[in-house]
Amino acid sequence: MIYFDNAATTKVFPEVLDKIKIWSQDFYANPNSIHSDGQRSRMAVEESRRYIASFLGVPEDEIIFTSCATESNNTIIRGLAEGYPEKDEILISPIEHKSVLNPVRYLSKRGYKIRFLKVDSQGIVDLDDLNKKITPKTLFVSIIHVNNETGVVQDLESIGKVCKERDVLFFSDTVQSFCKIDINSDSVDFFSVSGHKINAPKGIGFFRRKKDIQLTPLLFGGGQEFGLRSGTENVVYIKALSETVRIWNENRAYFIKKLKDLSGKFINGLKTIIPDVEIVSENAERSPNIITVIFPKIDAQTFIMALNTEGIAVSSGSACSSGTPSPSHVLLSYGYSEEKALRAVRFSFGVDNTEEEVDILLEKIKDIFGKLSVFY
Repeated sequence: MIYFDNAATTKVFPEVLDKIKIWSQDFYANPNSIHSDGQRSRMAVEESRRYIASFLGVPEDEIIFTSCATESNNTIIRGLAEGYPEKDEILISPIEHKSVLNPVRYLSKRGYKIRFLKVDSQGIVDLDDLNKKITPKTLFVSIIHVNNETGVVQDLESIGKVCKERDVLFFSDTVQSFCKIDINSDSVDFFSVSGHKINAPKGIGFFRRKKDIQLTPLLFGGGQEFGLRSGTENVVYIKALSETVRIWNENRAYFIKKLKDLSGKFINGLKTIIPDVEIVSENAERSPNIITVIFPKIDAQTFIMALNTEGIAVSSGSACSSGTPSPSHVLLSYGYSEEKALRAVRFSFGVDNTEEEVDILLEKIKDIFGKLSVFY
């Protein structure tokens, strides 16, 4: 398979994979034990935390390791609700990942008032609407930094300024932006990261929390991670995450240029093959690796399965239950019809993709579109 679904997950860097086996032998001890082996594991955790904090420009004790962004998002959202029970309103964009939407819906069933913010046709949050909807009862504002379906980038600095002026907490899911788009740490009170989106293993992530903010933990136990995430730390994967961030940091300019070149080549080639194809949010600032396109006439599921048969992996933003696809909530929020939303296909590039693979992708799309379009 040629893999163009890197927004869903990425391949672990080979050099990180090689080190994981070594680290599994070197850092097997519990980092909470006081003996020498345990303290070696503790040092590995804290050195990793220190490096990631330095990369982001935040204090070390504001980095909390978790298993993934879903855990982080739930910890932040539900932890804030328990930490500030006097506030019962939440402002949220309608284009959030489900790991944010669903815990918020959970709170709505327990009496919280959920208010959705307006987004324009390019997927950008309306700052005037945000300012109007904040009240003294607003617990926090949640706006995803880079949308996982369309790649649209939100202006965290401007959003953070509004939130700070109105004295309300600001949380952002930064899963798709971490290492690829700068995160203005001063503008955001909380943000979440998942390692497997940047070529680290699945099962490791973290969130940043400004240390003066009250947060009730989701998990209770031994009080690890400054009391915010109990459970024995996954030392090996924490090391793997830190090493992956180091690789991105040292190669960032090259990686970003490569992703932009691959995306540009794909868009230009696609428009040549199918002139009336639509690039979602084409006029907005987007991540260098995520492109969602709406093909004329042909539904996404048919196109994805046809590409899969040809050995190419891509995805859509549509949820599928019992074999019946439903349109992306993100694209519906942009103002797309259900019919159009069901024709949206996401192509997401990784740093290990090549221009030759993009050439093959374009050839397969041309062939598939030519064959399928005669039936529509």
